[in-house]
Amino acid sequence: MDDLYPAEKIGEDDEETPPNMARVFDFNLGGTENLEVDREFAAEVDAVMPGMNALCRGHRRFSAAVVDHWCAEGIDQFLELGSGLPTVDHVHTRARRAHPGARVTYVDRDRRTVAHARRLLDGEEGVAVLHADVGDAAEVLAAPEVRDVLDLSRPVGVLAVGVLHYLHDDAAAARAVRVYADALAPGSGLAVSHLTSRARPDIHEWATMNHGGWSYAPRLREPGDMAPWLEGFTVVGPGWVSAPHWRADGEVPGPDATASGLWGVVARRVVARG
Repeated sequence: MDDLYPAEKIGEDDEETPPNMARVFDFNLGGTENLEVDREFAAEVDAVMPGMNALCRGHRRFSAAVVDHWCAEGIDQFLELGSGLPTVDHVHTRARRAHPGARVTYVDRDRRTVAHARRLLDGEEGVAVLHADVGDAAEVLAAPEVRDVLDLSRPVGVLAVGVLHYLHDDAAAARAVRVYADALAPGSGLAVSHLTSRARPDIHEWATMNHGGWSYAPRLREPGDMAPWLEGFTVVGPGWVSAPHWRADGEVPGPDATASGLWGVVARRVVARG
């Protein structure tokens, strides 16, 4: 994308750039790719929505567990939707512990985030960053950053971690997931983490407040709302559970028991594409 903004310099002298949600997420994970303005903003958010740090870490804990599981199952290529910055044990780092040649495409709609991510990954073979809206699934799948990096005739692990609750239109979200699913070979995986207000009234309040443009109000959904997304897949392990506690074997509580604020599910593509 030739019109991307230049990658931002990370340093205390760069005070003019506004807060960036990917950098705020990085800060909440304990990363270093953030600025003072992001750290100040994270403190402001925490005053309104206590526990944002735990939500960010919960998404990452889920992602890490899923990547480890898929790698053990032999999957060595990954598509992460709404990826943010590839920092703090991100997908390519985690996957390459098991598969040194693992290939990954990251997708994000924020141009500054994409420029920053590309700078961080400069010279990294087999890893690409695509500037696109994850809701435009056909555009994502047709992009060279996907087609030239991933072999869609083989299993791919698709991570939709902390992103689908920003697609407010239920029908549009379902269509997007269906397009991704239909492009996947049998044996591929789909992992979803999604905000819920189960045992978390603060999340409901956050979802319904006027965000004033500084972030995106999430659309809260329950498993029954999202079950059609998994058509053609077989659920792996415990089903819809508290995302930070997910594991492939054994019982896992739901977010109503853990107050994690996150649903998580992992499924495997078992039927051929139509």
